Amino acid sequence: MTGLIGLIVFAALTALLWWALQNQLGLGAEAAHGHGEAPDHAAAATTDNLEKIEGIGPAIRKLLSEHGISSFAALANATLADLEKILQAGGSRFKVADAGSWPKQAALAAKGDWAGLKKLQDELTAGR
Repeated sequence: MTGLIGLIVFAALTALLWWALQNQLGLGAEAAHGHGEAPDHAAAATTDNLEKIEGIGPAIRKLLSEHGISSFAALANATLADLEKILQAGGSRFKVADAGSWPKQAALAAKGDWAGLKKLQDELTAGR
């Protein structure tokens, strides 16, 4: 039984890693489907409301989405360096944003640990 659980966890992590690498390399749905448009159902399945993360509003959510981060899992797997590059690419209006806690918050949200997320957010000041 333990081996089966381990196999399921391994398969899920492998799929998540493959997906993250595809999006990091800019291949995303185009490479996976062989054409320029991803099916609408695929986009809906991997989109979370990132505004639930302290420090992310509509503009930052849009910016992250433009750079392939539209789910809690993708945000949880992003490095601080990657997030800072994305914010810099967005221009000077995003200089005040502090992405330091976003991956940790997103990891809690991805697991559905809303109580843990609320507790962490209560400890944060403006996303920091």
